[in-house]
Amino acid sequence: MKLFVKNLTHVDLSYFDAERGLLGESWQTDIVLTGKLNDESMICDFSLVKKHIKKWLDDHIDHMLAIPAEHPSTTFTTLDKDRVSFQFDHADGRRFLCQAPSQAICRLPMSTITPEAAAAWVESQILNLLPAELEAVRVRFSPENIDGAEYQYSHGLKKHAGNCQRIAHGHRSTIEIYEDGERSLEREKEWAKRWEDSYLGTEEDLLELIDEDEHHYHRFGYESAQGQFELLIDSQQVYMLNSDTTVESLSAHIADTLAEENPGSHFEVHAFEGVGKGAISEKRIDAQ
Repeated sequence: MKLFVKNLTHVDLSYFDAERGLLGESWQTDIVLTGKLNDESMICDFSLVKKHIKKWLDDHIDHMLAIPAEHPSTTFTTLDKDRVSFQFDHADGRRFLCQAPSQAICRLPMSTITPEAAAAWVESQILNLLPAELEAVRVRFSPENIDGAEYQYSHGLKKHAGNCQRIAHGHRSTIEIYEDGERSLEREKEWAKRWEDSYLGTEEDLLELIDEDEHHYHRFGYESAQGQFELLIDSQQVYMLNSDTTVESLSAHIADTLAEENPGSHFEVHAFEGVGKGAISEKRIDAQ
């Protein structure tokens, strides 16, 4: 006998890809539970199991940087005071570095991170935490089925009281842009291209720009409630803003930029942060 839960939760994270670099991601989580019926003609207490699995995901992968621990170019070291360091050295000489509290980095035992591989790892970790009458658990991670423009971005919000303060977590998001009351698919595609595989950086958090031979980097860092964070990332992957990168600020930035580039037009921007949530901003600048 099996039980299923569709859309148990959404996992928002960033993960590192050997080819594309740092990627923001949002996965819908579905689960299937296998077991025998108990005296109540139930496999298990549904609500309890859902709560356990969601809490485990929140504690072990959500809003974290997932790294391919078994990739030969990965270097993972433990620093002092419960801080860890992840470095990835590309074949062309580029490098990526993230130093953070250990709770902010998820080490996945694989060389390439995929939704399927990550889900299999979760299955191996959680079965023993569930009621004894359960014989198996199947987890499925899947990106949102977006019919339109989408982009994957990573960021950090040092002022946030929760896990959004981690310097490298992210989202897969869609966007809706209305120009003079009409939805503009072309504008949406343009912004999806601007923020494709991007790290949205805050000017206040930028420590320095680094040139190493033909490679260029942005180095970010800050201290928040969870500890000290630092990130070194290829400058080609960075999009800078002069504000915090909350979804409210992102929607306002897009609306402001479009209005400045297109005086006389009214813009309404629906910027999403992951699945099913976001912010709306409007802007119009009169033509001279």
